[in-house]
Amino acid sequence: MAGSFEYEYDVFVSFCKEDTRTSFAGHLFAAFDRKKIRAYRGEEAGPELLKEIETSKIAVVVFSKNYATSHLCLDELVKIMECKRLFNQRVIPVFYDVSPSEVRTQKGNLSEALLNGPDDKVNSWKVALTDAANLAGLHLKPHRPEPEFIEEIVEVIWKRVKGESSTVQSRRQIDNPSAGDGEDSSIIISQNDALSVQNAIAEWSRLFFFCGPVSLIYDHANARECSVS
Repeated sequence: MAGSFEYEYDVFVSFCKEDTRTSFAGHLFAAFDRKKIRAYRGEEAGPELLKEIETSKIAVVVFSKNYATSHLCLDELVKIMECKRLFNQRVIPVFYDVSPSEVRTQKGNLSEALLNGPDDKVNSWKVALTDAANLAGLHLKPHRPEPEFIEEIVEVIWKRVKGESSTVQSRRQIDNPSAGDGEDSSIIISQNDALSVQNAIAEWSRLFFFCGPVSLIYDHANARECSVS
């Protein structure tokens, strides 16, 4: 996966159908399309799905209330974390309606779901959940507009896909496992990058409020989604 390896996709998104298919995930895929980011959106399971994870440059894991109720989602997560270890795949956790600490310690819905899992998989699921939650990621805090949050995710992905490094001082909200759940940490981007994020947010907001949410849910019916076991 190093050197001259040609990635088939820029990003693989692991998300739960029940929570986000027609809302957050649908809007995220539409935003990727507008930015010309190649996002995997198939419906395969088993070996074919695992292959698509391997051929994606970045993995985005959208943790939500019912993420752990899907055995497929948890299997995806195990594979994603394996690709991080073996191939240095970039993994970005996104915390949507759950906190990093809930995922890290498997509390609430996550705990109940894991109790019903097969014995031969539960341990690997727990390790993957903890390891992923310990990565720097993005957390949708209360009262923050979703369109703004989605555009921030897209800008972070776009810069990593293009290989641009983040250098000088402009704060963006990102969760860091070394900080408490009530604290903000940051990634550093240039002033020009900050302006591009601001412009993108303005454009997204204009589309969202004037075009309506239906036009923004691009092809979500065909998007790959985690089935709930």
